[in-house]
Parts: sequence; structure tokens; C-alpha cells
Amino acid sequence: MKKRPALQRHAINTKTGLKICLFLLFSLLFFSPAPVSAAGNLTVSVEYFYEDGCLKCRQALPVVSQVVESYPNVNFSIYEIMSSYPHMKEYGITTVPAIVVNRSTAITYRDYEGNETILKALLEEAIETPALPPLPASEPYAGESSAYNDENLGGLNGEKMNPFFVLVAGILAGFNPCLLAVMAFLATITISQQGGKWEMLKITAGFSAGIFVMYMVAGMSILGAVSFIPRIRENVATFLVLLTGIIGLWHIYDAYRLKVHAKSTFRTPKALNNFMEGIGEKNLLLLSFLAGGMFSLVKAPCVGAIYLSILNMLVTKTGVLEGVFYLAIYNLGLLLPVIGLGVLLTVGMSPETVTEFREKRRVEIRLMTGFILIALALLLHFKMI
Repeated sequence: MKKRPALQRHAINTKTGLKICLFLLFSLLFFSPAPVSAAGNLTVSVEYFYEDGCLKCRQALPVVSQVVESYPNVNFSIYEIMSSYPHMKEYGITTVPAIVVNRSTAITYRDYEGNETILKALLEEAIETPALPPLPASEPYAGESSAYNDENLGGLNGEKMNPFFVLVAGILAGFNPCLLAVMAFLATITISQQGGKWEMLKITAGFSAGIFVMYMVAGMSILGAVSFIPRIRENVATFLVLLTGIIGLWHIYDAYRLKVHAKSTFRTPKALNNFMEGIGEKNLLLLSFLAGGMFSLVKAPCVGAIYLSILNMLVTKTGVLEGVFYLAIYNLGLLLPVIGLGVLLTVGMSPETVTEFREKRRVEIRLMTGFILIALALLLHFKMI
């Protein structure tokens, strides 16, 4: 067999090498795997929040699904806001549609304003460059059916209410000229009817319980409505902030009226005065309870202003059960000064002493309360607390 020259053999080997290189190049171009995020083999979670009947949500879902399907290491979960609002709220999101990537990056409608190209680019960028370390592939996020783990949550707005702050706010609200006036008035009635220490304790307990129950019912109703209809959350929060600021201005105006004209705009209706005057030894506890409830309603602008600001925080930061817990703490703080005053009146403090203190300090208390409420309204409006 005749051997080929070495130069010819070299040319054949070169052609074979070129063919192999071209084959590999075309293989890379036409048979390349799906894009993989920068996280490598680790799982990245994508959570999509929507609401039934939401047109924007229906438009965004196909885009999100298309992007997610192009990544093999993405764990995709879908949540309906009505049943999963507490879960969504942990990220500080209150509107839909919304996408949370890797529990750290949120994409809302404001970010893309209906532009599907921008939505796709934002989602791809978030998947490929997650802000927080992704979950290990062996521990994927389980989705809607699993329990939600708050301890591992990065979150965007995970701040919690401080129970001590709520308690102190309640105590400050309890040092109110309106409450002091009513307690002194009830003590005067008790003494004028030859009532003893036991009767005064009954009045204090019943009156405090009436205020507590009324404020709890009002707060639970608002929190329940917001939880049941999440879309009204922002409107309720805005209304509470506005009302807090208005009542703050009202307190400052009342301080001016007290200073110049010695008259307050926070007047107790005659019907409530007549009712409290009719409190006798018969059914004393029940009547005192009703008096406390009525007082909470008719004197809400006077006593309940700080309560509104606390309720605003609860609406925006907590769920129903957690909100009820903080409401109870606030109302307990509110009643501590009332209970303390009732005990002092029981052991011998004269109602005239309470009345004299109230008359001397109510202008300062009104003025301080007004400025505090306006400051709270501004801090809440700018989401600084």
C-alpha cells in the first residue's frame, strides 16, 4: 500500500480538526442549555401575588410564567391576595400584581407600568442577580400550601411593632383632661351618695371595662374589614393619618380657647352627664360599664386621637390576630392612669384635688397632645414609623 506524503497527511488532519471545531461551535449555538441564574445550581424562589378579577394581574401572569419556565432552578409559587395577604404583607407590599424574587427583590406594577418588555427584563435581572443568597436546592421554598417561615425571611419591610412603645402611647393617652374630669365627676357623685370605697372601686372597674371593650370592638372591626378587603388598606391608612392630623389641630385650637375664653370645645353632652348622675348603688357595675362605653364614643376626639395613630400602624404593619394583641396592650396602657386615679380616690384623695390639677394643666396637656398628634401624622404619612 502506497503511503501518502507527510504534507498531505498533515492537510487531511487539519481539515478533520476544522470539521470538529465547526461541529462543536454549531452544537453550542443550536443546542445550548436554558439560561441559568448567577446563583448556579441553587434554587431561586419567585412568588407571584394576584387578585381574582384583576386585569393587570391577568396580563402580567403569562410574562412571568414565560420567564420562570426558561430557568431550570426557579421555584415558582402563586398566591391569591385574599387568602395570602399576611404572607404578602411581610414583604411590605400592599398592591397587586406583585412579584417577589428570592424573598428580597419586589417588582410591582409601578416598576413597569404595564410594559411587558420592562417586566420581563426586571424579572430576568432579579433572577440572575438575586439580592440575597438564594435557598439551597435541597430546601426549596414550599409555596402556598406550606407554613411560612418568618425566621428565614429577608423581607422588604419586616419591622415589627414594639409592645413597649404601644403601652407607653396608651399611658400617655390616659393622662387626658377628659378622663380626669369624668373620674373626678364620678367620684363626686359617689361621695355625695354616701358611697364607700367598695362603690368607688366598682365604678372604676366598670368604667375602665367599658372603655376597654369599646376601643377593642372598634379596632377589631377596622382590622377585620381591612383584612377581609385588602384593597381598602391604603385608603383606611390615609384616612386615619388625615384624621389624626385634624384632631391634633383641634387640640391646639382647644388650648387657645381654654387660654383666652376659658371654654373647651370638647364638651360632655348633657345626656351623658345625666346618665352618670343617675348611677346609684343599684347595678353600679353595669351602669359604670355603660358610662365608659358611652364616654368612649362621645369623647372620641378628646381621648381617642393617639388611638387613631396606633390603629394606623396596626393597619399597615400587622394582621388581625397580631393587631388585636397590640390593641389590648394599648388599651391596657390607656386604662392604667384611670385605674390608678380610681385607687387614689378610693383610698382618700378628694375629687377637688383632681379637678384643681385638671384645671391648671389642661391647656398644657391640650397643646402638647396637639403637637404630638401632628408629629405622628407627619411621621405616618412619610412612613417614618
